[in-house]
Amino acid sequence: MELLAPAGSWEAFIAAIENGADAVYLGGQDYSARKSAANFTLGEISRAVEYAHLRRRKVLVTVNTLIDNSEFESALDFVAELYQQNIDAVIVQDLGLMHAIRQLFPALKIHASTQMTVHNLAGIQFLQEQGVARVVLAREMNLSEIARLGSQAQGVELEVFIHGALCYSFSGQCLFSSIVGGRSGNRGRCAQPCRMSYDLLSGQDKPEAQGYLLSPADLCLIDMLPALREAGITSLKIEGRMKRPEYVAVVTQAYREVLDLEYSDNRQVRADARKRLLKIFNRNFSTGFLQDAQTGFLSTQKPNNRGVLLGRVVSQEASFSTRIKLVDELNIGDGLEIWVARGKSPAFVVNDIQAEGRSVPSAAAGQTVEVEANGRASIGDRVFKTHDEVLLSGAAATIKENQTNKIAVDARVIMHEGMPLELMLSDERQNSARVIGQTAAQSASKHPLDTDVLRDKVGRLGNTVFWLRDLVLDSEGDLMIPFSELNELRRQAVDELIDSNLGKYSLPKLEVASFRDKKAEYLGRNYNNNRKQISVKTKLPKLSIVVSGINEAYTAIRSGADHIYLALEAIGNKTLRPGEWGELTAYAQRYNSRITPALPRVQMPGEEDDWEHLLKPLPEEMLVGNLGAIKWCRDRGIKVRTDYSLNVFNQYTLSSLLEMGVEGACLSPELSFTQLENFGPLGRCEIVIHGELIIMVSRYCMLKGVLGQSEGTCPRFCRQKEYELRDSKGYQFPIAGDDYCRFYIFNSRTLCMVDEIPRLMQLGVQSMRIEARRSKEKQVENWVSIYREVLDVIAAGKKPDLSWYEKQLAAASSSLFSKYHYHRGILDK
Repeated sequence: MELLAPAGSWEAFIAAIENGADAVYLGGQDYSARKSAANFTLGEISRAVEYAHLRRRKVLVTVNTLIDNSEFESALDFVAELYQQNIDAVIVQDLGLMHAIRQLFPALKIHASTQMTVHNLAGIQFLQEQGVARVVLAREMNLSEIARLGSQAQGVELEVFIHGALCYSFSGQCLFSSIVGGRSGNRGRCAQPCRMSYDLLSGQDKPEAQGYLLSPADLCLIDMLPALREAGITSLKIEGRMKRPEYVAVVTQAYREVLDLEYSDNRQVRADARKRLLKIFNRNFSTGFLQDAQTGFLSTQKPNNRGVLLGRVVSQEASFSTRIKLVDELNIGDGLEIWVARGKSPAFVVNDIQAEGRSVPSAAAGQTVEVEANGRASIGDRVFKTHDEVLLSGAAATIKENQTNKIAVDARVIMHEGMPLELMLSDERQNSARVIGQTAAQSASKHPLDTDVLRDKVGRLGNTVFWLRDLVLDSEGDLMIPFSELNELRRQAVDELIDSNLGKYSLPKLEVASFRDKKAEYLGRNYNNNRKQISVKTKLPKLSIVVSGINEAYTAIRSGADHIYLALEAIGNKTLRPGEWGELTAYAQRYNSRITPALPRVQMPGEEDDWEHLLKPLPEEMLVGNLGAIKWCRDRGIKVRTDYSLNVFNQYTLSSLLEMGVEGACLSPELSFTQLENFGPLGRCEIVIHGELIIMVSRYCMLKGVLGQSEGTCPRFCRQKEYELRDSKGYQFPIAGDDYCRFYIFNSRTLCMVDEIPRLMQLGVQSMRIEARRSKEKQVENWVSIYREVLDVIAAGKKPDLSWYEKQLAAASSSLFSKYHYHRGILDK
């Protein structure tokens, strides 16, 4: 299995390579999902590719954000630059960019980012059909599901995360940071709202739980590597492009050691590695979703590094001089934090250790020492080591170029009087170089070029990947040439040997002029195809709504909705029963309405069988929320509409979906008015104009985890009460569960665009949608009837009093209104 390490800087890249990574993933200055990392210039990427390839390592470059229309051409130019530098693969989230790369750079390998939320076989197969070589699976999959996909997916590589930070939400499905803070995770600027403190409320002001209720512990699968190999995994990925180089060094080395001893009894190696992993950074460790028992999944007490337990406070003087009984080693330079019951926890660096009345550089477990703290602590308080100076110093020593992975080189020097010197180098990989000098060799009276002198001169390879193993001199008599020429010949031979080593990684040559022509043709063709396929503007948009219950669907039909989507995951509602679908369809027809089932955005392996059982006969059309559902429907001859969870953020993604036969698409709610107005024809598009948006969807039920039921049968807390999360500013976010115990967080504000209906109509969209997945019948009736009336008034050629309608909607709303991103957008400022 490949060990894939992160690099957010050049130093982190060297740390990864020198500590055993088989491949490194990194990002450029733009289009990277870790925008706050230092990241790499094009020159640094070129340098990294050469450094890695000479050591038979790979470089994968992340272009894994959503791309705006205005950026699309420059993003393709960036990929062209990467292609010319012979990167090994590009990691992509945006469907439109993926489609364009396959068309314009057929030789470049594409890896589907975890931001694509791939979690079922059909999703993998869909991406295979688009030319994807590797799929990074959603982190929410358990081992049996991964093994199932590993045995069924043929001809595609599978990659999983094995270490580092976890997101509470499925990657690619989180709008929390975006909607609340204006910083989109889909654009590499996540503000990490899951690391904030929340109160859990259920109708009363007194919290039922408090703390970092959405903060997952860090993933650590150091003990699960054999199981992942057996499951068919190709690549093991370490998270951490925002981490310091020393972190990359320690984590990469730990996993390298365990992998190298995978088939032997490596229990002690794993134990030692785990201890180092805990010391470098941890929020507690868990196996994430890999094992069904998700014990310790959350780190509710502390959202950042907790370190390792060092000991407990024995006593403290008024001067904060603190005595600690150690359970682990302590060294000068270590960073400590004392966890106190009240107030701010003292955190400090140890500059002096007193043991048995004298100053010592270190102390062992079992000793009692005295250190100077910087705050009040109590007897019995736990002390954690958050910075291990010895570990970090050792890691820093490995972050030096050309320390490992050296290539052995043999040299042969042919030198005959009156003839130029000939130098031949051959390496252990069967690459060779031959160079001939300009100066004829002459007889030497004092300092001939013998074997020792040549070994010294030719062997000066310290700043390269090579080292001189052997040298043979083919010469007669004592001869010499200028040292300067010998040095130049060595440099030429080394350059030739480097080129020979790098040649096997070269991609087919990209003709720049031809690329520019093909790019222009592609951009124009996709825009024109989009315009052609959406040639008729809808004069009056349809009014659509998404509901979770069958009663709410009937209400929406009676209230005047043109198109009703019934969400099959049944958030906070009863599951659809056999026979009900046919009755509902017949009812909709009587009102000249359309009813379409909306497949869940998450469908773990095997769950798709449920829909064939419930939806008999299968409907003509479905709304789908994940890539696998597109293929599942197409394979059954079902027409497809895509939900906003597929992140249609540019016209090229839209065009590629329409080319695949998709009937229409709900555009990303992260698009602004300005972006929509410059999008091109939207006659087969839907936009969300009202309701509560899901801002997180998770496979982990926080209610079960924090209310004391982390093990055993789920008590269905989500069906007993209505719960909300309250943040530090007092905003309250409704939460709910579905029939699969998936967990949903809704925004604290309701989107309302009723006062901007005329401007929205100018976009020429096919449909305007109300999001009512959490709503009950009364609210559905209110929302639909008001929007129906507004549209009917406009259709009659009259001017509605939009402010009055907004007040009517507000009177029936459970939260204040917001415009979301229609005015502010998420593009980088």
